[in-house]
Amino acid sequence: MRGFMIVAVTLALGGVAAAQHSAVTPVIHRKPIHSETNVYRPFVGTWKLVSSTEKLPDGTVKPYGFGPHAMGYLMYDATGHVCAQVVNPDRPVWQDPNNPTPGEIKTAFDGFGGYCGIYKVDAKTHTLEHIPQVPFDPNLVDKPSPRQYRFEGKHLIYTGSDKDDGTPVRWTMVWQRID
Repeated sequence: MRGFMIVAVTLALGGVAAAQHSAVTPVIHRKPIHSETNVYRPFVGTWKLVSSTEKLPDGTVKPYGFGPHAMGYLMYDATGHVCAQVVNPDRPVWQDPNNPTPGEIKTAFDGFGGYCGIYKVDAKTHTLEHIPQVPFDPNLVDKPSPRQYRFEGKHLIYTGSDKDDGTPVRWTMVWQRID
């Protein structure tokens, strides 16, 4: 009988705690904002960076942005949110992790990019637009970043244009879906 009472009191207190917790922390279920259309469905999920290159006007191809071994992840959800992180894994480690030099800080800053925000898809023009709301670079807040896209098997391929030291370049990023 004593064992039964301990179990009963434990369950009762657990139920009260759970009820108080759920009253304080409501669970919010958001309906996917793009559920009525299929244009977003192919993007939803997690993607790993396969390659990142830029093509100069003279035809030269070189690594784009984060070095020849760039690594990154890209995540899209069905509610229209995106998070992207890209890094140059060849960045040197800081000699003193608690006191990096200005040069080490610059190298770390230059070798990383990332943001979270919202995305929009125009299936007719095959244009994907990321709108960073929480970017690593404060100059990117709410600045749309359009790019052309296409799917090839398990790959999502972006292309866009930029300037590298004033020279126009055409960049390509290839992402592979993670199953």
